[in-house]
Amino acid sequence: MPINRTPPPVALPLFTNSTSSESLAPVMMHEATLHQCQSAPDLSKIPTNITERKKRKYEGKADKGPVTLSTFNTSSGDQEFRFEDLMEKIDSIIVQNSELKHSVEVMSSKYDEFLGRVAILEAERIEDKKKIQLLEEKLEQMERKTRSTGIEIRNIPKTDGETKEDLCSLVLNMGTSLNIDVKGSNIKDIYRIKSKDNSHPIIVDFTTVVTKEKVMGGVKKFNKSKVKEAKLNTNHLKINGPLAPVYVAECLTYRAQKLFYIARAFQRSHGYQFCWTANGVVYLRKKVNDPQIRITSEADVEKLKCTE
Repeated sequence: MPINRTPPPVALPLFTNSTSSESLAPVMMHEATLHQCQSAPDLSKIPTNITERKKRKYEGKADKGPVTLSTFNTSSGDQEFRFEDLMEKIDSIIVQNSELKHSVEVMSSKYDEFLGRVAILEAERIEDKKKIQLLEEKLEQMERKTRSTGIEIRNIPKTDGETKEDLCSLVLNMGTSLNIDVKGSNIKDIYRIKSKDNSHPIIVDFTTVVTKEKVMGGVKKFNKSKVKEAKLNTNHLKINGPLAPVYVAECLTYRAQKLFYIARAFQRSHGYQFCWTANGVVYLRKKVNDPQIRITSEADVEKLKCTE
């Protein structure tokens, strides 16, 4: 396979001004054959198409010259002063943070101690509440026992100069109308109490529970067999004046009276037919054949409201 080689470039000899024109003739002839261009004698005078970029002039402050040793020392001292001041402030912040951390730890420990005391007090409060409730129940039982022989007669007008003998006569007359044998010796004590409506009910304390229950049973039996106008009234007790109904009920404790009032309000608002007391206990019954409901606290009434 043939290999074509390119001839090496010919180095042109350097000539001085003393070179004769005869010796340059062959070279010029050779250059003409190579189609080479001669360079101009003065390149700086030849116009070119290259554009020059104009630079923006520096508008900043001129250099003030080299920094002297005194200026450097002054600047270094100022920087050192600022550094020391910064370190002092950092140390102060570290101390403050340490004190703040200690304060937070103290407050946290006191808060934990406070929570512990609150938990103890809450447990004691619950225990005290149970004890108070137990004591109230015992007190209620004792008070109910003391009133177990008493009855309350309401809507009897008070007369001037009224005595205990006059009140005893009213009770004996009531026993006669009810066909019950009641004697003066059966009455342990009798008196009036104050009330908000100025009716001044009469409290009768019998000597035995048997006598009290006999009177209460006689009143219920008498009223049940009579029409509304003929039920127990002031005429049966031989009281002069306009006819007025007479109401006889058990002598209840303050707590039982309040509970009885709430139960009667519930009876009216929820359509219960019966609400009564027996031996100091409040009962409710919705219909004739329904079971009786014993009411021992206000919570029992609230439960009935939720079930309605």
